[in-house]
Amino acid sequence: MKRILNRFSVKSEFAKNAFTLTLGTGIAQAFPMLFYPILGRIFTPVEFGLLATINSITSILTVLATGKYESSILITETIQDAADMIVFVLLLSFSFLIISLLFLLIFSNQFGLWFNMPGLKKWLFVCPISAYAIIIFNCYNEWCVRNKYFVSLSFNKVTNSAATTLSKLFFGFVKIFSSGLVIGDLIGRIISAGGCVFRAIRKDKSLFFKTSFKKMRFLTKHYIQFPKYSLPDQVIDTVNSQLPTLIIAYFFMSAEVGYYSMAASLLSVPASIISVAVRDVFRQRANEEWVSKGNCRNIYNKTVKLMFFIIVPVSIILIIILPDLFSLLLGKNWRIAGVYARILISNVAILFMFQVVAAVFIIANKMKESFLWQFYSIMLSVISLCIGCLIFKDIKLTLICYVIARCIANLSRFYLTYNFSKGIIK
Repeated sequence: MKRILNRFSVKSEFAKNAFTLTLGTGIAQAFPMLFYPILGRIFTPVEFGLLATINSITSILTVLATGKYESSILITETIQDAADMIVFVLLLSFSFLIISLLFLLIFSNQFGLWFNMPGLKKWLFVCPISAYAIIIFNCYNEWCVRNKYFVSLSFNKVTNSAATTLSKLFFGFVKIFSSGLVIGDLIGRIISAGGCVFRAIRKDKSLFFKTSFKKMRFLTKHYIQFPKYSLPDQVIDTVNSQLPTLIIAYFFMSAEVGYYSMAASLLSVPASIISVAVRDVFRQRANEEWVSKGNCRNIYNKTVKLMFFIIVPVSIILIIILPDLFSLLLGKNWRIAGVYARILISNVAILFMFQVVAAVFIIANKMKESFLWQFYSIMLSVISLCIGCLIFKDIKLTLICYVIARCIANLSRFYLTYNFSKGIIK
């Protein structure tokens, strides 16, 4: 009887945490959805294309700046070690991003030529600033997962979503800057990062004030596997995810980048509402299960089944209604984005289903295998995009080639993580 009650308690805790994050993530994802019909009419596809290109560069800088040391926050032995790692990551990334800012300013004209966007050069300064705000946000998220602050984590997601969306809306109406979409996104991220700092200091000030450089040096050596294996892994993964945006910008018109980015953004919402929330709870539970049992097979199987029964029906419905839905929400000018979304739907469904359990690579200490998979994955993406752009020279056929390659890659990742989750069966 005691064993049954304990098992019920664990399941209830998982369900409660998952529900808390699902609710917070759902609100965070639904909030911008409410305003996309307005944003889609205020800003043009060209402006959305500019923001997508800036965000692609920002995403790459965000990964490079931290050395992926923030991934160690979850698995540190003590809470104080986690606080030391956060401070170290913020110092390291600040130094890197200052250098990056100088580099971007020096070569700003060249970046504008590469991506067929002359206006890009005057907005490149946004990338390092946004990257630092995102790093603060990510570190605080890891801190919340590490300490089971799931309510705070949910609030953090909602605050980030509301700040970025309302800032875009405000600068879209006031027309102070030539691209209110870009500056609104930046201001929103800064507000979100400031909120993270405020909440972290208010709740755990004593831990962050006890950090020491001596302990930081020890921890950086102890978790050297993250910059050694996880960093290249994550850099390839980030470049891989941003490849369509960058290559479409290079080979096609900037408006096509806007259509693609809008399709990818809106399409990710239904799946990510569930998957992002479950992913954070899964990482925490899988890590606990691994420490106690030497495997995380049980929670892995339950999580994959949950994602399958939620995402598949939603995807089938979306395939039917996407072009009409985009026209209804954003206006007739955005119907082509709905056509692109219909092509991308199978990739998004598989990606979010198996991205949830990708944390098994870190929990099972399989960063080297993860890096090899990332290398294999990006090769498939590059080959598929080159076939589409250079041979077919059509954006729809390019996206079809890309989706086929991504589905193959993510199915292989599922196979790997499933085997690694078995660990040492006790």
